[in-house]
Amino acid sequence: MARRKPRKPFGIVQLRECIETSNEPSLHVSEEGIGATFRNPRRKELRKIKYDKCYFRATKGGRADYIIGYAGDIDVILELKGSDLKQAVVQVTGTLDRWRDDLIHFPTIICLIVFGHTFPRMTSKLGVAEREFLDEHGTLLWIRKNAEEKFSFRKLAGKTS
Repeated sequence: MARRKPRKPFGIVQLRECIETSNEPSLHVSEEGIGATFRNPRRKELRKIKYDKCYFRATKGGRADYIIGYAGDIDVILELKGSDLKQAVVQVTGTLDRWRDDLIHFPTIICLIVFGHTFPRMTSKLGVAEREFLDEHGTLLWIRKNAEEKFSFRKLAGKTS
């Protein structure tokens, strides 16, 4: 029986390739024609983590595409989705559950699903999904259409001042 080589530990060097920082006035992320733009008018430090298949490499469990961090205060778990709302919710939920236990998460965590190709027709269904997510996970979930708006971190977090 052949012996398997032990797996190399996932180290800091590998994680660096998954994390970028910026203080530009906006940050745009996109995959397969679906994107989200985050405003950063005060040029605070932004952290973009490519979560799916980079920072989190396991093949099982829901994985969102990105985690966008703002000024050491807010993390936005971002799923860029073509059409399947149920799958998108599974992906952000799985990421949220793991991210809360991660040592580098910021104090406020928000979830955002951006739809591209086929936006769900029933907007009332989206509102119900957002409320149910908040009740079940204690975290805000926003579901929006591709390129419909530029996102403000403070508005996503429900902070007005």
